[in-house]
Amino acid sequence: MIQLHDVSFSYPQSTAVSHVTYTFEMGKCYVLHGPNGCGKSTLFRILNGLDFPTSGKYFFDGEEITEKKMRSQKFAKSFHKRIGYVFQNSEIQLFTKSVEDEIAFGLHQLGLANDEIISRVEKYIRLLKLQNVRSRAPFNLSGGEKKRAALAAVLAMEPSVLILDEPISGLDEEGQKWITQFICSIKSPDKLIILATHNREFIKQIADVEIIMNKEHRFESSIPH
Repeated sequence: MIQLHDVSFSYPQSTAVSHVTYTFEMGKCYVLHGPNGCGKSTLFRILNGLDFPTSGKYFFDGEEITEKKMRSQKFAKSFHKRIGYVFQNSEIQLFTKSVEDEIAFGLHQLGLANDEIISRVEKYIRLLKLQNVRSRAPFNLSGGEKKRAALAAVLAMEPSVLILDEPISGLDEEGQKWITQFICSIKSPDKLIILATHNREFIKQIADVEIIMNKEHRFESSIPH
């Protein structure tokens, strides 16, 4: 589904990703971990079409993703319909006046019919257990509720690829347990999940493939035992 061919990304004063060649396959959960500054968040921005390789190529379902293509509103809309991204600080993704509106916003951008939007909003409010906060402004929610609201907004668009940056960071033990169980529950042959975490226990519970991004900003991949 996702192929990286010798992908590198450099900032003016540093390299964030260095010569990464890798294939992410559907039906698997890949977990990235490594020291701070090793390039995980930069890689995720590339995968989501927010940044573009300095060199090398990124293919999504066989099609190269380039800055020129992403300038096309039609192409970008189609791409973002298939890939969902929840940032480490999920609060920056939440900006509407209620949780309901937050979930509906992306669906309106996709041009879905009103009946379908209402149906999906209800579905993902139930799925993410947001019934009690559905009318509240997202910035007034707890850390765990914000994570769930951001997840609901992304999942409601029903992407085939889900990318999560540190999904359990800042959560208490109960919140971490809930997120762990939820991610395990949505695994399926037609979904690709890629996430980053520093939590070893979390990795053991959810990873099909573990990827270490080392200090040289390269990949070391293995199957967890």
